[in-house]
Amino acid sequence: MKKVLLVSLFTISSLYAYSQAFEGMVKDAKTNLPLPYVNVGIVGKSVGTVTDSTGHYKLTLTGHDADSLKLSMVGYRALVYQISDFTKDTQAHKTLLLQPTVTQLKEVKVNNHKWKEVILGNTTQSKSGNAGFRDNRLGYEIGAIIKIKKSPTFLKQFNANIASDITDSVKLRLNFYSVKDGMPYQLLQNQNIFVIVAKGQQKINVNLEPYSVYVDDKFYVGLEWIQNAKGQGVMFSASLFSGSIISRETSQAKWEKEGIAGIGFNVLAEY
Repeated sequence: MKKVLLVSLFTISSLYAYSQAFEGMVKDAKTNLPLPYVNVGIVGKSVGTVTDSTGHYKLTLTGHDADSLKLSMVGYRALVYQISDFTKDTQAHKTLLLQPTVTQLKEVKVNNHKWKEVILGNTTQSKSGNAGFRDNRLGYEIGAIIKIKKSPTFLKQFNANIASDITDSVKLRLNFYSVKDGMPYQLLQNQNIFVIVAKGQQKINVNLEPYSVYVDDKFYVGLEWIQNAKGQGVMFSASLFSGSIISRETSQAKWEKEGIAGIGFNVLAEY
C-alpha cells in the first residue's frame, strides 16, 4: 500500500513539475531597473505574454523544448533562448537582462517642399461592424496596412473609433511596422507609444509628432494589448471590403490575415 502511495505521489509531482509555469523578472542591463511591457513568447507560436508594470512575467513552456523563446521591446536588443536549455537552468528565468540599443533617427531631406495634409486609412465609424480585443490576451495585436501617396510621409496623428462600451481603463501599445511580402516586418518607431483608453471613451486620437515617424512606402499600424484589465475588451469600428485585418495572437506569433473586413484605423499625415 505504501509503495502504491509513493508511486502515485511521484507521478503527481512529476506532472506538476512538467506543466508548471516559469516566471521571473526582466530588467534593463545597464540600470538594473525592471522593464514593464516587454514581449515574451515562443517564436512562431501562439504562446506568449507581456511583462507587467513591475517587469514580472509568467509563461508555461510545456511541450516546446525544440522551440525558441524570444524577449523583445523597442529600444532594446532582443534575447533568444533555446527552450530546452532555458528550462534546464532553474536560475536562468529568474532575472533576464535586456541590453539597450542606440537608435539613429532616420534623416529626412526635404528642400523647398510644401507639405500637404491627408487622412490615410479606414475612417469608418460604424457601430454594427467591429473588430478588436474580445478578452485579456497579453501581446495580442490587431491592425491594418495603410498605403501612402508619396515618399516621404510624416505621420502626425493616429485615429480610431471605438465601437463597444469601455467599462474599465485599458492600456494598449501603438506600433508601426514596415511591410514585407504583404505582412508587418520591422518596427518603425524608436520608442514605445502607449495608449490609455478610459472608461466611456469613444475615440482614440494619438499625437505622433513627438515620435518622428516617417515612412517611405505602405506601412502597418497596430494596437497591442499589454495590460490585464477588467471588462469585455475593446472593439473598434470595421467595414467590409476595405482591406484585410492583420493580427497575431502573441508578440512572437505569426501574422495572419482575417476575412474581408478592414478595421477603422487611420492616420493624419503630411507628404
